[in-house]
Amino acid sequence: MQRLPKPEHGSMDWRMTRHRDHNGNCTFGASEAGSVIGVSEWTSTADLFISKLNEPVITPPSPGMLKGILFEPALGEHAATILGTELVTPDEMFRKGRWTATLDFWNPTTENLIVECKVTNAYEVQTSDDLPPSWLAQGHIQHWVTGADVFFSVFDKRQRLTVVPMLVDDALIDELNQQAEILGQAVDSGEVPDWITDMMSEENVRDTYPPQTGTEIEANTDLMYWVQDLEEAKKLKKQAEDTERTAREMIARFMRDTERLTYEGRTVLTWKEQAGRTSFDIERFRAEHPDLAAQYEKQGSPIRVMRLGRGNK
Repeated sequence: MQRLPKPEHGSMDWRMTRHRDHNGNCTFGASEAGSVIGVSEWTSTADLFISKLNEPVITPPSPGMLKGILFEPALGEHAATILGTELVTPDEMFRKGRWTATLDFWNPTTENLIVECKVTNAYEVQTSDDLPPSWLAQGHIQHWVTGADVFFSVFDKRQRLTVVPMLVDDALIDELNQQAEILGQAVDSGEVPDWITDMMSEENVRDTYPPQTGTEIEANTDLMYWVQDLEEAKKLKKQAEDTERTAREMIARFMRDTERLTYEGRTVLTWKEQAGRTSFDIERFRAEHPDLAAQYEKQGSPIRVMRLGRGNK
């Protein structure tokens, strides 16, 4: 295990430490372990691959991440009480193989116990069996890199505080290391392998392959089936929108100035007035303060738009 000085958490230096090793080879943070094996709820393997091809980007924390940051000290203190041990946030990062682990808390004396803190609106966690796959992937990498036992201190969707141990699965560790090496080698090559392309979303493809103006390819039969599915989906979407609009009109004509619609004593629909949203009149601002508006406006990046053809050549 290699011990590395820990830059400010979330800074570009911290991100670069998780991004590449001293030889310039791709590395993964322990929190990215779920994406490496395709069990992350938020980031696909293709998303991770594309992010590793490019320089890290500093983005503001999401509301969920911010909540975790704010709760983390309290969850660490709670775990220390439950486990009867001293816990601190290490000022180091830990590397082994393709992995770099940043720890929430560990015992600084024995270095044999890690606590990972989680705040979740998605899961109920009362026992080790309740730990979701992405958390288990992260915890197994923390264990493999450091050799320490891992506990999760959780504030779950039922607003319960629990501290549960992670049971080690050696087969999962083997899978994580195998997939990290495969994915890492693909990133190091700088080329997109077919198995990554096969799992790309439309956004992944759009961000990876800039369009070549004026180019075309001939569709095969299988691809034409997908084009037909897209065309049919658009028709169904329009039909649904038309049906919704008509239903709203019919209900509105029946209700007129009433707020609540009932059926057999049950409320089936309400139509109440609520405060209007505050909006910014950008057109008026541009007209009255054109120079000032120009200072704050920026052109968005070009975006590829997929449109169905009309059968013309």
